[in-house]
Amino acid sequence: MAKSKKQEQPEYTYTQVVPVIFCSDEAQVDRIMHLCGVPRALTYNKLGSLQGWGLDWKKADPIVRTVLKPENTGLPGKLWEWSVNDTMKAISAQQEAAKTFLVRDIYRHTNDPDERKRLVDLLKTNPTEDNWLHRQFRKQYLRGHTFVRNQIVYHGAGYFCKRLTRNTVQLEVAGLHRGKRIILKLRCRHIIKGQIRLIRCGQGALEVHCIRTKTLVLPQGKPTKQIGIDKGYTEGYYTSEGTRIADGLGKLLTAKTNRITRINRNRYRLFAISRSKPTKSAIILKNNLGYKTKSRRLQREKATIQNFIRRDLRRNITTSVEIFCEDLAQPIKGKQLAKSINRKLNQWMKGELQASIEKISLETGSTVSVVNPAYTSQVDHLTGTLLGRRERDCFIRYTGDVIQADLNASINICIRGTDNNITRYMKASDVESEFLTRTVRYLVSIGKSVTDALNLGWLVPKFKAKALKLEDEYHSQG
Repeated sequence: MAKSKKQEQPEYTYTQVVPVIFCSDEAQVDRIMHLCGVPRALTYNKLGSLQGWGLDWKKADPIVRTVLKPENTGLPGKLWEWSVNDTMKAISAQQEAAKTFLVRDIYRHTNDPDERKRLVDLLKTNPTEDNWLHRQFRKQYLRGHTFVRNQIVYHGAGYFCKRLTRNTVQLEVAGLHRGKRIILKLRCRHIIKGQIRLIRCGQGALEVHCIRTKTLVLPQGKPTKQIGIDKGYTEGYYTSEGTRIADGLGKLLTAKTNRITRINRNRYRLFAISRSKPTKSAIILKNNLGYKTKSRRLQREKATIQNFIRRDLRRNITTSVEIFCEDLAQPIKGKQLAKSINRKLNQWMKGELQASIEKISLETGSTVSVVNPAYTSQVDHLTGTLLGRRERDCFIRYTGDVIQADLNASINICIRGTDNNITRYMKASDVESEFLTRTVRYLVSIGKSVTDALNLGWLVPKFKAKALKLEDEYHSQG
């Protein structure tokens, strides 16, 4: 008998926050945090623009030292170097995020493979050499600055960790004076290793952030089942199988939005009173217009919503599947909406919806594919055409049949995952032309014209001009 293949065991990396229950010298910790802000600011000022584009983080420290040397600030050389390297890694992450959007713009700009290759190569070396690429570069990658003064980065050589009890460990970290270390006691069950970050949080407490890995045991084989997922506001997801996931999400988001709006209006009134009554200004600013309680409340609400989404997602996706979902990374553009609707859309945690899908897919061994979101809600999934219309939560087909709108959209997303004619970065206008062409072909196959479809109410009038033009081109080619 053939030996069974070993199951894959990928590692999931996450950040663990460990509270500090004792510090031998908090004043020195605060002093080091303030001094570490100097190399961070210098790194962003020197390399946060085009000068640091594509620069290896290991080469950042010698460049920053030409501006200011660590001995002139009183900060040890290693702490200076670790702060510069950490900041350069953050700048590199911003560059990679900008490259994602720049590559998308390149593929939308031209269909010539050679021109695409030339622009992508310039993006890696010198994006200012081409005028069009330079304009897009300035649009997507903005110069960064930092005002972080509340953290210290330590590598393995900068601290020593030992166990005290079952639930506590002692951490000895490097200070400003050689040979004299600062002692920290942490509520933690494991010995800390690797790069750590000592942070003074918004509530004033000290925390140690360390990296941990978790081994995941995934099922064998590739996913054999495909599902499309439509992201929404009322419910988190609607699958192509007709399942609602995180139903009731809209109520939580609306409650959070209304609370933030109400509190901010009251804060504005208090601020106006503080300006009109100088004698009460200092008391109001100190006791009523702080951000600690506000930030803590918002953090709790976001954590509650995240747990609500992921708990329901885990209940519905338990096996390995192939997931198709929309790419909602771009801002939603459209007609002017009411202020209340705009506030709700601004608080819509669509980034958390995508992060939750990726997290669950990692746990179940599923794959996630992102598709073009254009016209997923306006296409009839049975015919693949623009015949029909959406009215609130219903999609009305040209035959008069009614289907749930989110279910229709999720099925379209699942179909689009294998549609080679519509790519992820295709422009919405090109997607519209593709579906209008399919609509014209379908109408010809059933013996109807675009004019007939408009008169019968099958086709939305906004597509009239383009549909008639494509119909003429179709008949002239035939």
